[in-house]
Amino acid sequence: MKTSHRHRRAAALLETLDLGSSIAEQDTLLQSARVETSAFSDLLQDKVDLIPGTKGSGKSALFRMFVDFLPEQLLTARKVVIAHGVQRHGDNVFHVFEDQFKKLNENDFVSFWCIYFTSLIYEQFIKGEIYQPYLKGARTEIEKFRDVCVKARIPEIKAKKSLLDILAWTLGVLRSWAPRLRYKLPGDGGDFEMDLFGGPSSLTSNRGDLISEVDLPRYVAELKDTLEAVLRKADLSIWLMIDRLDEIFLRRSKLEARALRGLLRCTRLFSTPSIRIKIFL
Repeated sequence: MKTSHRHRRAAALLETLDLGSSIAEQDTLLQSARVETSAFSDLLQDKVDLIPGTKGSGKSALFRMFVDFLPEQLLTARKVVIAHGVQRHGDNVFHVFEDQFKKLNENDFVSFWCIYFTSLIYEQFIKGEIYQPYLKGARTEIEKFRDVCVKARIPEIKAKKSLLDILAWTLGVLRSWAPRLRYKLPGDGGDFEMDLFGGPSSLTSNRGDLISEVDLPRYVAELKDTLEAVLRKADLSIWLMIDRLDEIFLRRSKLEARALRGLLRCTRLFSTPSIRIKIFL
């Protein structure tokens, strides 16, 4: 009887235990029970930009430590801003735009990621309430950054944007960056211009019968330089963190290959000592 009673008490006690979740995004104990591995230390010390690992290896747990629990600590102790571009586990906002992604070549993806990172910086850093005390003395530099964004057709939108909004906005900007083909219509029909996505253009010109314009990516150097000026003035650096790429694009597909090659090329264009892109892959 005593043994049976002890077993029931032990079973009741076990039922009350919270062992967390096997899914990092749903784990309520991740902050208090986290294990700071060598990968954690390397990332914290800015020794790595690419964090590889198979599914279930702990990448998302590591990602969540940095975006959910450490931003204020990193800001005050290291002057590091954390910006990120994913939603909760299972949200498939990227899939909404799958048909548009399929039309992009590798160069388009370089531009897509550059615009996307600029959008995240705008939303989460320039407009972030927690960073305003640091940005008080950088108003001139911020205006220059905004001016370049306007030139690059990345205007400020006052309302708060979700990731879905940012993706739609990014693809819209990319369409405006697209090289254009201009055709001279027969007779007095004038010129007709369309972008390489098949959409009509509002630009007009009398040049030539068929003209290809603009190598991609555009404006990246100016965006990077003006952002660096903001960061220097505020004495900050920024880490852009991207996770769950395996959920965004179909594994081992041609689309995934184009997207990832474009992302890696973008990191070379956009990264500086004060602008770091951290990819969990």
